[in-house]
Amino acid sequence: MIPDAPISNQKNDWVQTYGNDSTHLKSGYANILAVDYLSDGKSLNATFWLKSNSENALIYSQPFKKIRYGMLIAIASLPPASGYNGANYDFYIEAVNGKWSQYLYLLSSTGTRSLVYSKINYTESFGGPTIGPGYVQLRLNLNTLDYPTAYGLSFYTSESFKSNEVRDFTSWVVIPPANLHILTDPNDTVMRQGEEHLIPAEMNSPYSNNVTSIQFAGSTNYTSSGLSVSTQRIQPPLFKVKVSPQTPLGVYIIPVVGSLIVQTIVATPTSQQATTPVERATGFVDPEFEVSKKYPTVGYITGPANLTIHVIPPLTFNEEFRSFWGVYGDVIGLTTAGLVGSLATLFIDYMKDRKGRKRKQKEKEKPETKDKAKL
Repeated sequence: MIPDAPISNQKNDWVQTYGNDSTHLKSGYANILAVDYLSDGKSLNATFWLKSNSENALIYSQPFKKIRYGMLIAIASLPPASGYNGANYDFYIEAVNGKWSQYLYLLSSTGTRSLVYSKINYTESFGGPTIGPGYVQLRLNLNTLDYPTAYGLSFYTSESFKSNEVRDFTSWVVIPPANLHILTDPNDTVMRQGEEHLIPAEMNSPYSNNVTSIQFAGSTNYTSSGLSVSTQRIQPPLFKVKVSPQTPLGVYIIPVVGSLIVQTIVATPTSQQATTPVERATGFVDPEFEVSKKYPTVGYITGPANLTIHVIPPLTFNEEFRSFWGVYGDVIGLTTAGLVGSLATLFIDYMKDRKGRKRKQKEKEKPETKDKAKL
């Protein structure tokens, strides 16, 4: 089973998908407060928690009124451009004149959709969906989607009256829940007692590496046994790690909770966005394609990860000397060699100059010696 925490949707973020009048719309029966979902790999179950707490309300059978509860599905193995604004399937139940119907559509970027299956005009619950006081339950058999192993979901409701419609969407979530990974540079973060370092890192998942928040057990900092970690930068992550001289030696596994942004479409140039795809054979553009331009394209995934720090003893004097010499030994050797070479050159020049002066002195003294001999 793959459960996840409920998606909270407390915002009043209605989207006007048809028309421009919402006078008879935005009722509590279409206002999503939260959604729970659960999957065992064979089926997907979702419970919509709604603001209204009335069962079998007359709103479901009002003339010219439609209520829909559905989910958009983005298959991870398919390219984002293959569906409506990132969604590959649309599964929903809909009430029209008090009768319920269920539909699953395959969505195409050409502007059309293909019906996978439907159950039409049921007057009571039909197997999967259940309408209750303040909730609606949906059940989707995943065999109709060829049992996807990874996919995204956005839940929605729609309420329409005559030629006007509004929808309430949740952000995208992923199934299965994301496992996040932290990669540090270097891979093995080894620190000595008394050291402080900035550790660059990457946080990623199979769906995204765009980090939006990092927390340590509900806090922005982690402190334990003299080891402290704080986040200096979110994207890409940069951690400041301080190890006190009293921190016990050992391996510290620090739990981190990260949030990453996920997107269902890839940005395209404005000129391409302005072009509406059409079904080439008929030239028909499904009206739902225009609605799809208002589908949510962004969601967030939150998951746990671990930051591992190895704490080892401080350097001994000999280790510090070897480390110092390993870093600066060549420089010192070259500098010393250059200094010795310069001194040697100066000494040789000095000796040459000294011999030259002596030779000149002797040459001056020779005539005087000859004059004395004549006398």
